Amino acid sequence: MKHSSLDNIYNEIMLLSDSDRNKLYDRMKKEFYQDSEIVAYTTSGKPLTKSEYIEQINTGLRQIENGEMITDDELQKEIETW
Repeated sequence: MKHSSLDNIYNEIMLLSDSDRNKLYDRMKKEFYQDSEIVAYTTSGKPLTKSEYIEQINTGLRQIENGEMITDDELQKEIETW
């Protein structure tokens, strides 16, 4: 059984012209699939969606705020041991 507000939304959509319904559908589809679109890749080649990419950026920013980083000089010394 449908919820009454969902019925109201459906009825409002059905009152739209075909052209406006198609535009609404296109906008909804774009929003729905936006998060599943691959926007970046990790250094190991793993694809990242927009939300995963943003989360990785936020994780990096939190690590910087918490002092969880090494200096460029420390990195250079570490690279020499590889």
